[in-house]
Amino acid sequence: MKTGFVILAAGAGRRMGGIAKCLLELNGKTLLERLLTHVQPLRGKARHDLVLVLGHHAQDIQAHVARLPDELSPLCVINPRPDDDTSSSLRAGLRALAHDVQRVVVLLADQPLIDTADVQAAMDAFDARPAGARVQVPRVHGQPGHPVMFDSHVRAALIDPMQPSLRQWRAAHPGSVHLWDVDNPHYTRDLDTPQDLDALARETRWSWRWPG
Repeated sequence: MKTGFVILAAGAGRRMGGIAKCLLELNGKTLLERLLTHVQPLRGKARHDLVLVLGHHAQDIQAHVARLPDELSPLCVINPRPDDDTSSSLRAGLRALAHDVQRVVVLLADQPLIDTADVQAAMDAFDARPAGARVQVPRVHGQPGHPVMFDSHVRAALIDPMQPSLRQWRAAHPGSVHLWDVDNPHYTRDLDTPQDLDALARETRWSWRWPG
């Protein structure tokens, strides 16, 4: 089953001081490089199978991507209105994906702990989802997380700007949503504030560095 990956990285990072969060370095690698490295074994060879959606800080992030190895390089697209609801960034990513993608994996660029095994587990769970389910959301102790996954039917619905956001689609089709309960905090861990970085450093003993 052909899989497409969309990584959302259009935010301004205001609670982190207005920086590009995906360019934060953990143990010498940026969050973005770490995530791309973990996704790489699971993706196809076409660039249109992996889309990185940018908005704020697009120039800095594109410059960083240009320095990465070719095998990690995503297709970068720009959301011209990154301050809108995240549905606009998702829509931009979905439009850029290869047309024949059968399942979509949506990841956030500021998830520091997601690795290849985590993404593969989500993909396996999606393949084994209950009959009739079109969207899968990992849920850890009641908290929803990422990666969110959905099929080509949902992708087609979300591409149309006149259609609802993914959140609205889920609310309108609760019987088509699989809440995948799993005991893995990687799916709900992200970095929003300097305090989040400090907590991660204490727990993992990783060093971190501001972009630039």
